[in-house]
Amino acid sequence: MEVLPSYEQAVAGLDWLDLVAPYIPIADWSHCCLVDKRFWRQFAPRLWQDPLVTVRLLGIHPNDELAWYRRFINKHVKSARLETRSYVRSLDFREFAVRASGLYSSDASERVISESFKSLPHIFPGLICLLLDGHPELDPGSLATAGSASQPLQLLDLARCRHELSTKFFTPDLFRDLVFLNISFIPGSVKSATQTSLNPTYLPELRVLRVQGREMDNATASLLVQTFRRQLWSLDLSYNKLGDEVLDEIVEHSVSHFNFHNDSQFKKEGKLVLPKEIGSRKHGPFEFIEESENSCDPQFLLRYFADAPFYSARAGQAEPQEWQAIRPDGLSAIRRDDANTIKRLLLDEAMSPLTRNYDAFHEPRHLGHSGLTHLYLNGNKFTATGIGRLLKTSRGRLEHFECDSCLYNSSHPRISRNLKGLRVSGFLGSAPLFRPVISSALRSLRAHHSLVTQVPSLSAEGLSRTTAARLAEGQLYKNIQRAYPLALVPDTNPRITSLTLTNIPAQSTGPIIERLVNFLQLASSQQKIIRDAKAVFSGRSSSVLSGLAHIRLELEPGFSESKDAISASDEVDFDRLLDPADEDFAHDALSFFDGDDGSFGVTSRSTAATRPSQWKSSNSAANTKEYAHWTSGRLESPPYADVDSEYMTQHVDAADSWTGNVYRVPVWIGPGIIGPHAAVNEYMWNVQDPDLRKDIGPATPTHVAAGVPPLSYIFYAAWDAMVIPKNMAQAAKSAGSEPFKDVAIAIKEYRLGTRGTEHHWDGKLELVRTSR
Repeated sequence: MEVLPSYEQAVAGLDWLDLVAPYIPIADWSHCCLVDKRFWRQFAPRLWQDPLVTVRLLGIHPNDELAWYRRFINKHVKSARLETRSYVRSLDFREFAVRASGLYSSDASERVISESFKSLPHIFPGLICLLLDGHPELDPGSLATAGSASQPLQLLDLARCRHELSTKFFTPDLFRDLVFLNISFIPGSVKSATQTSLNPTYLPELRVLRVQGREMDNATASLLVQTFRRQLWSLDLSYNKLGDEVLDEIVEHSVSHFNFHNDSQFKKEGKLVLPKEIGSRKHGPFEFIEESENSCDPQFLLRYFADAPFYSARAGQAEPQEWQAIRPDGLSAIRRDDANTIKRLLLDEAMSPLTRNYDAFHEPRHLGHSGLTHLYLNGNKFTATGIGRLLKTSRGRLEHFECDSCLYNSSHPRISRNLKGLRVSGFLGSAPLFRPVISSALRSLRAHHSLVTQVPSLSAEGLSRTTAARLAEGQLYKNIQRAYPLALVPDTNPRITSLTLTNIPAQSTGPIIERLVNFLQLASSQQKIIRDAKAVFSGRSSSVLSGLAHIRLELEPGFSESKDAISASDEVDFDRLLDPADEDFAHDALSFFDGDDGSFGVTSRSTAATRPSQWKSSNSAANTKEYAHWTSGRLESPPYADVDSEYMTQHVDAADSWTGNVYRVPVWIGPGIIGPHAAVNEYMWNVQDPDLRKDIGPATPTHVAAGVPPLSYIFYAAWDAMVIPKNMAQAAKSAGSEPFKDVAIAIKEYRLGTRGTEHHWDGKLELVRTSR
């Protein structure tokens, strides 16, 4: 929301030149400056405001950029008046005067930029934006010794500079007004910089901080968030060495303590309930989602309406107090935090001081520092459980969130013994975390494609990409559908307007393509329902959410099936792995069932029998046979032999408790009788394994959809064990030979097929092939 103008500004008449100037082509600006002083005052600031960008827009050839810069600095600038030089507000060196080879035309030319760089704040006293991202020559260290300048910088982008910054780099007054700072992929210690100058003492106005690729560990990141606390509203910690431990620090120190979670939207979203003040260190507080009569009804039109505006019973109170946490209504555009947008806003503000947009960078004045709303966690070592805990404990404050991949951490102790280096990545069963009842303010999301496709990313030592892809889209996909039937769809959160799916394989045997196409179909359906809602409530059409408007699909590089087959045959001896006489295999192997014949996957390491002694000693084949023939009767192994009800009481130690208190909780184990829900049957079978009777947590909507009673606690270890086959080597051997299809071609064919029909989604769809 823009700051309202003063009375003088509101009644002042606008000059017609102020209205037409923004529409004059750039090529005519220099001619307009020659008309008279009035035109000069209007167009000279536009011409000089961002000279390196302006000259490129005028069509200069990249090979001539360096020669132009030499003339600009050595001739034009020296002859220009101070007033004219003060019009320069931005110097954007990104990709400027850099040849394809990364070299310059001559040694003399190379020095012109670096020599002038030392004096830029003095040459251009009005400079507020300086962007060097990736420029190979510039050493930003000279800025720290530049001395005082008439105008401190407000935007500084130093990403990918080759020179290490001094720990005292940010102490000069030149940086005291910085709003945006990018120090990604630069050598040097973030810890030392934070302790010395990278802190609110020297950067009191900083709101957007990029710290990618700095090899930060949890301790350094914790120090950073504890130092800035809730001063920042955007923080990028991508491509570091961070784990789940730092997530609690981020929530505690950087996210506002005022909660967006409340019961006001219960009718259309459900509500969070906490029957007991308990939780675990792994999963956070044990909150359940209590559904209303309409919260799961996709045809309930009120879900597409924005929140009602804030009203106060107190006369004169137009804005909420700090303690009144009112979440965004979902209608206004999400606040952008990229360098280009912030540069544009700063330059517009400099050009039009009468229309200052304070809220573009700072929080509303009456709220002070309201904490993080934009968080980037790509390329780290987080687990799906850790990210889930972050989302549940961040009090619904995040508006933009990115985590391109995370590890699916199964609780089973011996899950990958017969396939080394096994890594399963993805957001499996995480879709409910992004509902408005939890992610209340979320408008933009970038996450692993499994959130939509339910197909994880799979890798292991010696496992070819084709085999891994077939295994992920085959047996794992079927297991995930059984255990976690709910995937993210557009109506999971109608407030989300932008979704980016990452790490999508370039080729698919079918499921990934089917899920992506289905998602586009559902986006089209959402679009139609929103249009109908606007028509039905014509008087309130401005209060209807826009729905999903942007989808970006990031595809991985393609792979060759023939080359992968050759490399796999040299690295993996599947015959040895599958030899029943092999000692290691006899100890660890376990048959796997995909459920097609009506049986269920045996997911515990030692398959249950009817007596505890048989549970430990019986071999895999015998236990598989017993499981396949379990069609009636109640299980007789513990815990079913010890209790008559569907619940057992479980003790949780203080070391595992979220609050540090010891507590007991009734955990649902099922009736012990085979029923209509495949996942529940498998869960009951797994509960017989004492190693899987741990990791207690609340049943989520996806567990409830699979057959678990609402508001029940379950053993997550027993539930998660059904996802990954215990004999991965055998599963890889029988992964099938389905042909691969190109995902991008399939998506394009679907889009062409729906064009001009009512099933065509009108939003913006991007297909991007990544380099890794």
